[in-house]
Amino acid sequence: MKRLVILKWWGFVAVLALLLAGCATPATKTEVAAPSPASAAERVARAMAVPGTFADLDPSSACLVEYQVLMNVYDTLTVYTPPGSADAVRPGLATAWETSDDGLKWTFHLREGVTFHDGAPADAAAVKFSVERNREKSTCAAYIYDAIDSIAAPDAQTVVFTLRYPAPLDLILASGIAAFIMSPAAAEKDGAWFNAGNDLGSGPYRIAQYEAGQRLVLARDPSYRDGWQEGQLDRVIFELIEDPVVAEQMLAAGEIDYVAASFMNDAQVAALAQQDHLRLDMTPSLSNELVLFNHRRAPTDDPRVRAALAYSFPYDEVIANTWLGKGTQAHGAVPVAVWGHDPDAPAVRYDPAKAKALLAEAGYADGLELTFTFDTQQRVTAELWQAALAEIGVTLKLEESEWMIRWENARSDPANAPEAYMISWLPDVVGPYTYLYNLFHSQEPTSFNLGFYSDPAFDALVEEGNVLSGADRAAAAEKFIAAQRMLGAGFDAIFIQDLPDPHLVAADLQGYVNVPGYSNGVFWVEVTR
Repeated sequence: MKRLVILKWWGFVAVLALLLAGCATPATKTEVAAPSPASAAERVARAMAVPGTFADLDPSSACLVEYQVLMNVYDTLTVYTPPGSADAVRPGLATAWETSDDGLKWTFHLREGVTFHDGAPADAAAVKFSVERNREKSTCAAYIYDAIDSIAAPDAQTVVFTLRYPAPLDLILASGIAAFIMSPAAAEKDGAWFNAGNDLGSGPYRIAQYEAGQRLVLARDPSYRDGWQEGQLDRVIFELIEDPVVAEQMLAAGEIDYVAASFMNDAQVAALAQQDHLRLDMTPSLSNELVLFNHRRAPTDDPRVRAALAYSFPYDEVIANTWLGKGTQAHGAVPVAVWGHDPDAPAVRYDPAKAKALLAEAGYADGLELTFTFDTQQRVTAELWQAALAEIGVTLKLEESEWMIRWENARSDPANAPEAYMISWLPDVVGPYTYLYNLFHSQEPTSFNLGFYSDPAFDALVEEGNVLSGADRAAAAEKFIAAQRMLGAGFDAIFIQDLPDPHLVAADLQGYVNVPGYSNGVFWVEVTR
């Protein structure tokens, strides 16, 4: 199977401000002026975006959080739904779908009369072309198509996928990574063309202006299939701002109307939430935080040391002092909001006496020194664990670094990589497979298994669960749960917390609904003021 190479979600966020603005003619894509002055005739969403939001605008190869832009420009066949919905996905470009009893054939029926922004029909041939292009060009998520054997377009509105083994194609084709449908004209376009600010989608917005690394502007597609209603946004402007203090000031001044709260610290968010013009929106997320142990070097190759470190972790204190205190202690690698999690797994509790005894048993009665790598946003967690470990004679050296730097350093030299690596994970396809496969399945070369865990029995359970998930989800869950219990028994990671998904939203912003399957992404066509 192909490996996933997708950057962790939480390091990139979009912060959006809704303003009243005047109509403007899109500037040349590669030479973009500042957004035009506003009049009361047009509604504009002004956004703050951090680095990575438009790193790659090719819908097939985009691997970071570009989906926050692309999900408003392109369609997927199906779309993830908010928490509490009756179904995991809703119709997108497809209006209905069915699968054979054996799960090896999926048939999708498409909306009629949909066209791409270049005028080409968004038909079955275009879907077939898009999936094949996505599978060919994606360097990060082509593996989601591993089950597909062939794709047929028997007529303009019908697409038939034949699979090599059962797979939940309705969930896979809703992914914000490598599942967008585009005009077949993309066959003649390269990444440079897309990254100049051009698009070939069928969504409600088009990329109207683009200045790499600074600004991206979305504008209504006047021919959008569902038409436009009073109050819907005419433009969405993403501005690149890297400083959380600047974001805080803009929110307080009413210049920003939406922010993923993970971009700021808890004190900033709590203060802003008290302001009348903002509200704090809090829903469960599909993300979790964990510490991966390096299995290729001492002392974390010893399960007794890993167990001691797990018992040394101050779970309650970390949860109380991060994420507004709204996280919940994790019971394993798969969050409780995701099907296939282990509902009966006991959570490891802070027990310094047990931790110290285990260290002595492993030959470290006099203590030891470890290195822990983490991102800036995780410093509170790192310092709390450092203090807890000091009480049992363990020195924790803190190594704070940008995600890309520490990711590349660790994966390039496993034998000398830090003993402990903190990571957050958000699924590309919602289900247990993405957590277990990407973080723990044997990998060579390493993508995101940065603890370098490898066990053929575990791999087999995960692969069997993946095959079963398309036809017998209950049987698949049993495999996935058995795999999670292997990780728990070996203390192969510290499962810290399942995260909340907090956002600050303007009080007068209507129609905003958080969909954790597209972390910090907003379907702006659904928003009004």
